[in-house]
Amino acid sequence: MPLPPLLSSNLPLPTGTYGVGYIPISHKSISPFEYSHPTLNETDKPALKLNDIGYSVFYPTDLKGRTKGISWVPEPFWGVIKGYELFLSGKTGQSNSRSMKFLANTIGYIAGRLRIPVHPYAPLLPPQSKKYPLVIFSHGLAGTRHTYSQFCAGLASEGYVVLAVEHKDGSGPAVCLPSIEGEEETGKEGKILHYIRQSDLKWAKGEDKSLTHFRTLQLDIRSREIYETYHNFKNLINNNHAEFIIPEIGNKEKEKDLIKKKEWIESLNDKVDYEDLRLTGHSFGGGTVLHILQTTNPSSELPSLPIKQVIALDPWLEPIPLPSSSTKSHSSMPPILVINSVGFTEWSTHFKRLVNMIKDAQGSLVTVGMVGHQSFSDFPLLDPRSHNSAKNLLNKIHDLSNAFLSSKLSSLIDLKDKLPDQGNISKNQDGKLLGGDKEGEIIVHLIGKE
Repeated sequence: MPLPPLLSSNLPLPTGTYGVGYIPISHKSISPFEYSHPTLNETDKPALKLNDIGYSVFYPTDLKGRTKGISWVPEPFWGVIKGYELFLSGKTGQSNSRSMKFLANTIGYIAGRLRIPVHPYAPLLPPQSKKYPLVIFSHGLAGTRHTYSQFCAGLASEGYVVLAVEHKDGSGPAVCLPSIEGEEETGKEGKILHYIRQSDLKWAKGEDKSLTHFRTLQLDIRSREIYETYHNFKNLINNNHAEFIIPEIGNKEKEKDLIKKKEWIESLNDKVDYEDLRLTGHSFGGGTVLHILQTTNPSSELPSLPIKQVIALDPWLEPIPLPSSSTKSHSSMPPILVINSVGFTEWSTHFKRLVNMIKDAQGSLVTVGMVGHQSFSDFPLLDPRSHNSAKNLLNKIHDLSNAFLSSKLSSLIDLKDKLPDQGNISKNQDGKLLGGDKEGEIIVHLIGKE
């Protein structure tokens, strides 16, 4: 039996056919954007602006087996740890308390030892027949571009090139912001944006100061970042604008790093099908990809995306403004799969809105027994008491996702002979979802087009 990641210091290997390579990419945005308000109390500058884009690429390679890998906590390491302190204090209301600092430092000690078993800068394996499809992944609140490495690396091991976006909207624990021309630098490593709490914001007079309104503004920035990620990566594939790549913060050999990246980018030609795009995301990220289906492209410099399929993992719908709860506005709705946690399905008002949305889109909706909201991320693997169960549930989520992307969802044995309940879920006397306490049990609500 494999050791828990906390003892081995390694997350589990991907289970697909291919080994998985890894490379981080950052570059200037095509269409810079900012909201004038709200501003940050600390700097009096706009809290939400888009000047650069960052993402991690997980992709097929012929290298397999154990490797030194990469740190699970991305740079800036202690900035990320401080960001978790801010996030946790916001969740508990214990701002700046010693207990929050202790908990965040404990996370830093534990997570700092963890490695993701991927092969950094390995060559992209030439595809055997058709080009590799492209997947863009959007993380949830307090997530990073590495938090969902099991999900992203798993898809890469099946033959997809996956771009895990590093959202710089204040929803992650911490991100580095390269200094913009005309702005004063803060140290050698640029600026750090930590997780933004409601108390960190200053609003214009008369403006809606609610957290929900701020989340909706973040949703817009996140959607723009996905457009930016796609079009910038497309430009890289076509060997355009490679000079706009920004060196990674914390990399001591920046010139060598840029040379290696440009060599890797040159090898992408004729290997990735950027017209075969799939979007996926968890929680806030799941809501983000559904929001993109409801809205038009944000700028003339960022044309519409050629979305072929969408997977939303426990999508959080509250930031999506009403009355646009329907996805009918998209002229050609792609197939959609929503995989829900038990708690989000038992959240009746949220689930009702989700069912109506996915019905309108002719999509598929399932719940997986014993899956919690964080089960889609790597976090449950860090608990040595339940890491085996966490891995089994991640494998189940992977199997559902991979089957859907291969247009084989309806033929999965887990779904065979199960009639969709159309969102009319069955509960026991305690109001709990029937079947929700059975590990890996698939509860089918809607089956749509693939």
